[in-house]
Amino acid sequence: MSERKDRPPLNPPGFLATQDLKDRGWTPTLIARFLGEHDGTRPNGLRMGRRRLPPVKLYAEARVMEVERDDTFLAAQARAADARERAERNRAVREARRAALLEAAAGSYTPGILPEPLRKGAVRKARGPYLAGLDAALDRLRREIPKLTAREEARLAELLRERLDEALAAAYPWYPSPHPAPPEQVAESSPSKGKARASDWREWDWD
Repeated sequence: MSERKDRPPLNPPGFLATQDLKDRGWTPTLIARFLGEHDGTRPNGLRMGRRRLPPVKLYAEARVMEVERDDTFLAAQARAADARERAERNRAVREARRAALLEAAAGSYTPGILPEPLRKGAVRKARGPYLAGLDAALDRLRREIPKLTAREEARLAELLRERLDEALAAAYPWYPSPHPAPPEQVAESSPSKGKARASDWREWDWD
């Protein structure tokens, strides 16, 4: 049976690829310091478009294992692991702070809803008059929040839309809430007059 063409290339016996070293706790700095020049290469099974990526560097497994028994390497590897953990913690803290900043910024947007006599389910008609105000709030916050990334801008727009939908859900009983109640809470509450039911969607005006 011939070997499948889409099967990724395997390392020759007795050699470890760079990714194998990373899985064993090596970093690029450790590789350069304790192993230096690689011992061989193999074809790279990955492509970027039509271009095949550079060959994978290989390191003799015996040489790697010998280095891994050295106390100097073990100490350097432990320091690298500590530095990586600190970097991950710091990144998590920064992300949490930015998330809180976006939440607080979105809280500055309070749409004033003037209910109109709309048909049940006219979601787009209910939302339409307030989209310009939402866009204006987003533009203002773009200028106020420093170093806003594309991902953060998308999250901010999502938070503003939730704020608008919450206000519309409070004004129109049939408007879908962005934060619906848990199913068990809905099951426990008795249906009241004027509240939307699951079957009401057949009569709604979806524009």
